[in-house]
Amino acid sequence: MAVEKGQFGSFLKAQRLKASFGLRRFADLIEMPASNLSAVEHGRRSMPADKVMLSAEVIGLVKGTENWDDFFDLATVAEQIPADVQKIVNKGFVPALLRTIDNAKLTDDDIKNLIEEIEGKDGRTQTEPS
Repeated sequence: MAVEKGQFGSFLKAQRLKASFGLRRFADLIEMPASNLSAVEHGRRSMPADKVMLSAEVIGLVKGTENWDDFFDLATVAEQIPADVQKIVNKGFVPALLRTIDNAKLTDDDIKNLIEEIEGKDGRTQTEPS
């Protein structure tokens, strides 16, 4: 990730410009006052949670890519779950999985290897259809 945690506004602006949207046009598309969007991009306020997914979609970020993950990770404030994974958190197996990982005292490298093993299990990445 090129942008450090807490720098969502800078990352959003870079992605918006890369997608060739002016501030006012993008603000209109996500139904947000341009002044509020400017405040988000300059780090003076947080992006409203209900605008994060829409912003990613309008910019054209692709789910499963590094930019998608960075976007949602940076948009997440401390103690909050990224919006793109929130929908699976309440499934019964997720808490059990996280407790198992915690109880096993897995290191960051162990968890990274586990993720790579799961993604490579059937030769597909998480962005490919099942």
